[in-house]
Amino acid sequence: MISAELHWLKVELVTLYQRVSGEIQVRGRLSPTLNDPELTFHLRNVASEPFLPGAPRLQNIPDGLFRKPLVGAVVPVDPEPPPPDDVPDKARRYVFYQGSTFNVRASVEFPAAADQRMHTDMLLKSQFFPVVEASFTAVGAEAQAWTRPFAYLNRDLMVAMYLG
Repeated sequence: MISAELHWLKVELVTLYQRVSGEIQVRGRLSPTLNDPELTFHLRNVASEPFLPGAPRLQNIPDGLFRKPLVGAVVPVDPEPPPPDDVPDKARRYVFYQGSTFNVRASVEFPAAADQRMHTDMLLKSQFFPVVEASFTAVGAEAQAWTRPFAYLNRDLMVAMYLG
């Protein structure tokens, strides 16, 4: 179990033109930190990999400040244990998330008893919603696609979302 104490969690961020790695300070779990009303969050030990020409490549930056509304995805490097109130019986659906500068092919999980007509509302109730087995592709960039077991996507930067 993750305590409510402050701790640092390694993450990757997808911004409009780069992939950023660093450590985010969280209290308890990552999801409440991402979805709290604060408009910014801090990262330490920041590095970045540009998607587009002209975007900066950064390394060994001790501290960074990021605006949540402009961060498209947050990917924990090490998985968190499931929350204590997690539903064990889940159903998965395919999701294709189309952002303005990146796309994600993934799955989303819902309680097996949830009505499919409610899935979209359940997903989009928070600014950052979870997906599993996420494959990211930068639009208009020569970068290779990369896959992560878990990610949070920003509904506010979504151009379209397709559920299968």
